[in-house]
Amino acid sequence: MKSWFNYVFMACLALTTLASCEKDEDRLILAEPTPLALTSSATSVSLNSATATTEALQLSWTPADYGFSAAVTYTVQLDKQGGTFDAPVNISAGSSTSLSVTGATLNQNLLRLGLAPNNAGQFAVRVMAAIARPSSDPSNMVYSNTATVSATPYLVLIDYPSLYVPGDYQGWTPATAPKIASVKDNKVYEGYIYFSKASPVKITSAPNWDSTNYGTGGDGKLSSAGNSENLTIADAGYYLVKADVNTLTWSATKTTWSVIGAATPGGWDTDTPLTFDPTTNTWTAALDLKAGELKFRANNAWDINYGDGDSKNGAAADGLLDFNADNIAVTAAGRYLVTLNLSNAGNYTYTLTRQ
Repeated sequence: MKSWFNYVFMACLALTTLASCEKDEDRLILAEPTPLALTSSATSVSLNSATATTEALQLSWTPADYGFSAAVTYTVQLDKQGGTFDAPVNISAGSSTSLSVTGATLNQNLLRLGLAPNNAGQFAVRVMAAIARPSSDPSNMVYSNTATVSATPYLVLIDYPSLYVPGDYQGWTPATAPKIASVKDNKVYEGYIYFSKASPVKITSAPNWDSTNYGTGGDGKLSSAGNSENLTIADAGYYLVKADVNTLTWSATKTTWSVIGAATPGGWDTDTPLTFDPTTNTWTAALDLKAGELKFRANNAWDINYGDGDSKNGAAADGLLDFNADNIAVTAAGRYLVTLNLSNAGNYTYTLTRQ
């Protein structure tokens, strides 16, 4: 009898405890979380490829307090200075209340934000805390104060599949010859090359003579036959060289370069020429620019023109030039050194440096 009584007593006690817990849970109210206090190790950081693997920025913050013990995850958010974090770049910090950001990571994310490489700029950083209630519930999120940091991101050049263009103009040495690149890796190549003189050339598939070498197969045609004659560059100058090894065709178009647009001295009606410097392999001009827009174009025509960014497809300006892309914004009037660099195949760049 005693054993049966104890069993009934324990069962009742368990049911009572469960009911009490359910009532307590009903009364549980999520406290208004206290904003996080963010601290940044620096207000200005130096970025370059030599320090890519070292710490550029140390961020730390106070833990989120929801009024009860909760599993909290933290996300560092970056935005352009003056932005509203509507579409931030996010870096997960997990459950940690600090984050060490390497130079390479910070540089990559600043480029994703659209900060132009080789130009000083500012970005905003904050931390978001969240618990799984679900995480998309706005009442689940709490933010830190916003810190402002200055940085100059650097351009990371991509090494695309390439062909080499050795010739008499550079000593017939494939290892040091300029390259043309296949950006889409579809065996269609292009690049800009300065020929200091009229020159016979060949196109090689490697930086040596031991692999496939292309010579002329007739007018505008390539041949991979070992006894094929050299290709010919008829005059000295700066050329857009193209080769399609799918169709065995090639072309070399001589170019001169200029800027045009509302920001330039000639507006949209008259090109303002740039001058080529064979020492730096760049086109430059010191110009008085207005607030407005500009583009780079070849031979005073629109057949070959470059801008930066593709707003129709959501791609922000990143300091890399693209064919027929968006106009380039000049935000303030002033004296600028305009520099166009087409020497790195597939990585065409420009800078507008205030003087």
